[in-house]
Amino acid sequence: MNRARCIISVARTEYLRWVTDPRVIIVGVLLTFMRTLAVEPLLERAAKFGGRLNILEPFAAVGNSGMLVMLMPCVFLILISDYPKMTGSSLFFVKRTGKTNWFIGQLLFLMAAIITFLMVVVLGSILVSGGTIGTEWSDTVTKYEARFPNEAGSFTSQLLPSNLYNQIPLPLAVLQTLALMTMYLFMLSLIIYFFKLIHIQSFGLFAAVFIVAAGVMTCSLKSPSMWAFPMANTIVWLHYDEILSRRVFPVWCSYAYFCAAIAIGLAVNITAVRRLQFYNIELVE
Repeated sequence: MNRARCIISVARTEYLRWVTDPRVIIVGVLLTFMRTLAVEPLLERAAKFGGRLNILEPFAAVGNSGMLVMLMPCVFLILISDYPKMTGSSLFFVKRTGKTNWFIGQLLFLMAAIITFLMVVVLGSILVSGGTIGTEWSDTVTKYEARFPNEAGSFTSQLLPSNLYNQIPLPLAVLQTLALMTMYLFMLSLIIYFFKLIHIQSFGLFAAVFIVAAGVMTCSLKSPSMWAFPMANTIVWLHYDEILSRRVFPVWCSYAYFCAAIAIGLAVNITAVRRLQFYNIELVE
C-alpha cells in the first residue's frame, strides 16, 4: 500500500470506531455541566445587566474555568483510554502498513479526535450563548462589576476575570485557549499511548489523571509549582496580572513547555512502537 494511504486508512478506521463508541454520550454530560457551571451564570448576568454576551465569551469562560479545565481532560481521557486498539485488526494493520506508518496513523487519529472534541465544546457553548457576533468583549463582561460592585469576586466573576478581558482581545483569548487545550490533550494522550504500547495500560490512565489532579491542586493553592503542570499553562488568564499590563508568566513559555513535553512524549512512544510486540490480544473484535 502507498504510505499516505496506509496512514489515512489507520486514522480513518480508528476515528470511525471512536465516534461510534457508546461512551461518546459522556460528552453530553460535559455539555450539561458547561451550561450549568459557566453559560447560565453568564446569561443571568447579561439579563440583569440588560445586555448580551458575545457568542465567543461562553467558550472563553469554559476554557478558563478551573472546574471545567479539569473536567474536559478527564472526559477526553475516558474517551481514548483504551486506544490504541490492540486487537486482531490492529495486528493486521501493522503487518500491512509497518509499525511507523501505523503509529503515524494513530497520531493523525488523535489530532482528529481532539479537534472534534473541542469543536463540539465550542459549538455547544456558542449555540446556548444567545449572544452577538463580534470581536470585542461585551459590556456585560467588562462593565458588570462597575455597576454591581457587591458581586465582585464571585464565582461568576472568576469565569471571565479582569486578568483576561483587560489584557487580551477576545479572539486571541479564544485562539490561545484552543491551542493550549489541544496541546494539553495531546500530551495526555501520548502518556496513555506509551503505557498501552508497553502493555501496562492501567498505569497510563493513572499517570494522566495524577497529572490533571496535581495541576488542579497547585492551581487552587496558587503555588509557583503550578507552572510545572499542564493545567496552569492551559489557563490563559493565569498568565496575566489583573490590572497592570504585564505577564505573570509569559505565554510563550507555556507553548515551549507543551512543545518540550510533546517532543519527549513522541520520542518515548516511537521507541515503544519499535519494540512493540503483540501478545495477549484479542484476535477477534
